[in-house]
Amino acid sequence: MAWEHFDVMEEENEQPMKARCKYCPTQIKCGPKSGTAGMLNHYKICKDKPGPNEHPPNLSSTGDAHAHVMPILIGDSSTGKGRVDESARIIVDNTVSPWDKAELSNKIKRIASQLQFIRGEVSEILKLHGSDSPSCSDHHRSTTSDQHLRTSSLLPREVYGRVTEKSCIMKLIMTENRSDNVVVVPIVGIAGVGKTTLAQLVYNDPNVERQFHHRIWVSVSRNFDEIRITREMLSLVSPEKHEGIDCFVKLQEILKSHVKSKRVLLILDDVWEDKNDCRWNQLLAPFQADSANGNVILVTTRKFSVAKMIGTTGPIKLGALENDDFWLLFKSCAFGDANYESLGNLSSIGRQIAEELKGNALAAITAGALLRDHLTVDHWSNVLKKESWKSLGLSGGIMNALKISYDELPYNLQQCFSYCSIFPNKYQFLGKDLVYIWISQGFVNCTHFSKRLEETGCEYLNNLVNLGFFQQVEKQQEEDGRLEEEFSPGCQIWYSMCGLMHDFARMVSRTECATIDGLQCNKMFPTIHHLSIVTGSAYNKDWHGNIPRNEKFEENLRNKVISVSKLRTVVVLGHFDSFFVELFHDIFCKAQNLRLLQVSPPPTYLFHVPAASTDFNSFRCSLANPLHVRYLKLELHGTVPQVLSTFFHLQVFDVGSNMNTSLPNGLHNLVSLRHLIAQKRAYSSIASIGKMTSIQELQDFEIQISSGFEITQLKSMSELVQLGVSQLDNVKTREEAYGAGLRNKEHLEELHLSWKDAYSEGNEYVSDTRSECSANMAREVIEGLEPHMDLKHLQICGYNGTTLPAWLANNISVTSLQTLHLHDCGGWRILPSLGSLPFLTKLKLSSMREVKEVLIPSLEELVLIEMPKLVRCSSTSVEGLCSSLRVLQIEDCEALRRSLICLITISQLPHYRRFIFMIVEDGEYFHLWEVFHFLQS
Repeated sequence: MAWEHFDVMEEENEQPMKARCKYCPTQIKCGPKSGTAGMLNHYKICKDKPGPNEHPPNLSSTGDAHAHVMPILIGDSSTGKGRVDESARIIVDNTVSPWDKAELSNKIKRIASQLQFIRGEVSEILKLHGSDSPSCSDHHRSTTSDQHLRTSSLLPREVYGRVTEKSCIMKLIMTENRSDNVVVVPIVGIAGVGKTTLAQLVYNDPNVERQFHHRIWVSVSRNFDEIRITREMLSLVSPEKHEGIDCFVKLQEILKSHVKSKRVLLILDDVWEDKNDCRWNQLLAPFQADSANGNVILVTTRKFSVAKMIGTTGPIKLGALENDDFWLLFKSCAFGDANYESLGNLSSIGRQIAEELKGNALAAITAGALLRDHLTVDHWSNVLKKESWKSLGLSGGIMNALKISYDELPYNLQQCFSYCSIFPNKYQFLGKDLVYIWISQGFVNCTHFSKRLEETGCEYLNNLVNLGFFQQVEKQQEEDGRLEEEFSPGCQIWYSMCGLMHDFARMVSRTECATIDGLQCNKMFPTIHHLSIVTGSAYNKDWHGNIPRNEKFEENLRNKVISVSKLRTVVVLGHFDSFFVELFHDIFCKAQNLRLLQVSPPPTYLFHVPAASTDFNSFRCSLANPLHVRYLKLELHGTVPQVLSTFFHLQVFDVGSNMNTSLPNGLHNLVSLRHLIAQKRAYSSIASIGKMTSIQELQDFEIQISSGFEITQLKSMSELVQLGVSQLDNVKTREEAYGAGLRNKEHLEELHLSWKDAYSEGNEYVSDTRSECSANMAREVIEGLEPHMDLKHLQICGYNGTTLPAWLANNISVTSLQTLHLHDCGGWRILPSLGSLPFLTKLKLSSMREVKEVLIPSLEELVLIEMPKLVRCSSTSVEGLCSSLRVLQIEDCEALRRSLICLITISQLPHYRRFIFMIVEDGEYFHLWEVFHFLQS
């Protein structure tokens, strides 16, 4: 009877000693002395046992997936001792019936999360042991050794291109030959781009050989073993054997004695270690001694973090080879001769293949090895069609090389990277949008209670950039008038997948992600969860600006998308017509499990199918199930459907910051909403916005007298990162301003405070009495708006008080402030010293018509606009105003121009590198050299 409900966990001499309940994790002793009494007693009180009308669970089903889960021991294989990490122990809550569907789902998620954590710990242990550890499986040993073949200093083939990069390194070597400092030059790039080849090119240059007494080449790889590396260094500078010495200190002393007073070139190839700066300092100590004589260290790595940690110069960033150089390399790999002139058809196919290889040298070598087997049109066409070079089965191939970097990533980052394969090649992501998408999919896990998910997501993105999975493509200034443009974060960073990384992402995600791009689509597996539809090549405008119907594309879409119930993501990018709208409705009306829906037609779409636009807006919102959806990007004109106010789990809602959109009533019910991207005026239409306690950006909150728009609405919004408050003249007292609770908002980084203009249009102040009364009230209100001490960016507009608030002028509490913009603060004549703001880098003063003198600390950026009475601008810094200044813009400051010599002296001119200087007056721009030429004359 008792054994029906228990499983044997431990035995001794073939006798059961301990058993586990089948319905909960409880373990009971059941040896000869204990018998089955304990098991029977537990069964009577077990809360998870089935009821009288229920049957015990089938252990092969998911209903009791946790029944046999044991704690997993993670131990040190070198000692044989195991340890139980409590955080890694899989524990299942037994307070709810194991057959409850919702609870089972939660249990599975918890178990999966714990397994991911265990996976991470196991990976770390494998990295520590390296490929030679007996704890590694045979498979791990073989794959690791294959993937990390030791590199050599000898060039295996002729090198094409890299002339500019080599010249840059040679210049450093030649100019540092008498320096007492060690120069560390990092060479950074993704797998296969040619880092090792460039290092070999420098190493074997005859001029380099003459410059150094010793040249040392060491292949480091992921197993960072200081003793092995030092021993290999010694083997190249000393004829003696040092195999019997295992003491790192002794080896270092011997190495130091051999390189003392000699100039050494050290190549450290394929470096991964970026966690421990101290280990690097110890390893390189023999070359950094007092007797160092212009030593140079070249480091090749895939990680920018390595370059930042040990480099003494800026990194040499390797990208794709130039087209002509790459074609020569490709021909040498495919034909064995870079000068080979193939027949027309073969050359044409070769060009197409070369274009697909994205200028990657290892990809050319991989493809060339496949093509060289048969120099026939049929074989080459087959390689092109199948894209055979992308196979992971090719030992030493480009995809295997990229997979090494991929395997370095934690599971969550692998998810983030592979998910982005649904976007087109070279697609540019705004960094923050990418993070929002990852959060909505549940990929971002916050392990620190004080960190926001967005901060962790940004760390994920930085880690992916560090290993070359994404690259920064440009900085673009926001043009939509939002709060960011006033501060340095206004330059938003864009990212894209570089070269072959997008192909690799498609490969590793093919069972989860799919893309339909016009008539092109790879095989869609039934397990697909994330789908994108790219219509750019399917719909093209005619001469009249209309979009003709594309029935072939509609048929392709209908045939490819068969089942939609498993979809978690649907993204539509590009133009489409009304027929697509109808088809989209027919196909995706049953896609009720979406977490992310993005449909972003260009604004012109509405002019082509105006009759369908309203219905389609409603359909797009109804397509998203309020229970599941987390991210909606629907660039809408007109009114957002009312149904949106029931999306209680929605985290991101993007209707386009440039769209003329009206938000529905009841939007304050979206208590989980973290980010609302809309026109600036849209925020002030949300009554009782204080209930949206998760929101992080509130671009413009207009204070109104009516209920639901008071300044006290801000009190409960503790997650705010960016906040703009306008019409502060509707706040009358300091106590009322205190009600906003700004001082308690610890996440708040950017703050914009705005009053109504003190000037009536075309007139002076209305009256002295009213002006004085208004100034006193504004001074009281701004004192009550003291922000948290960690505030980084502050803008004050239309404030007509005569002095700065105490928290900014006298008893400064915002010591973390980095940028300050004061606009149209008409009551000030002298700007108090800002020298107590140690991190201030940017100061912008505009429309400060009465200010005559400015006293500022050392800055990187200074902007002075429309200050006709300003005559003096001096610095509180000992080094002077211009010690770190990089940007100076002066516009409509006539009195200051006449005394410009007080601002900058001619002797300071040599300090300006990357210096932007502009004076704008009466529509004319006076550039730096013109101004100084004028001053000198």
